Amino acid sequence: MFRLMGAGLLLLGTVGYSFCCCREMRARLGCLCEMKRMYELLHSQVGYCRADFPEACRMVASCVEAPFAQMLRDMAAEADRNTGRTFPQIWETQTESCFPQLPLKKEDKALLTEFARSLGYADRCLQEQAIDNQSAALHERIRELETHRAEREKMVMSFGLMGGLLLVIVLL
Repeated sequence: MFRLMGAGLLLLGTVGYSFCCCREMRARLGCLCEMKRMYELLHSQVGYCRADFPEACRMVASCVEAPFAQMLRDMAAEADRNTGRTFPQIWETQTESCFPQLPLKKEDKALLTEFARSLGYADRCLQEQAIDNQSAALHERIRELETHRAEREKMVMSFGLMGGLLLVIVLL
């Protein structure tokens, strides 16, 4: 009786772990889509509304989801304090503090921090070009993840189920 109950719980645990892995993949994709949306909104504020970057961050913060909204609000607040730091420095600092809340991998997080390095603070053309470059890179990453997502989820779930069955057979 206890053996069957243990086998069932073991199998349930491995399938549950596989489900959590699939949920993390979906969360990563959702976060990348929200980041792309944030860049597109920043582009419209900088390009069409002619807002400076701190003001653009403040306006976009009300349109994006957490944790990006809080990150943008903090950037605008720090820029308003006039601490003597440039906006790219503020961007890097705030993105570093926001990283633990994001379900992204290191290469995805690099897309967020590299933006500050390519950001021309005073030149609108450079700012728009930097945003366009980031949006294109994000679009490519999202397209790549979406094309392989179904296959990877199926593979993870299969490995979880088969691994659980293997452990049950070995332990019984």
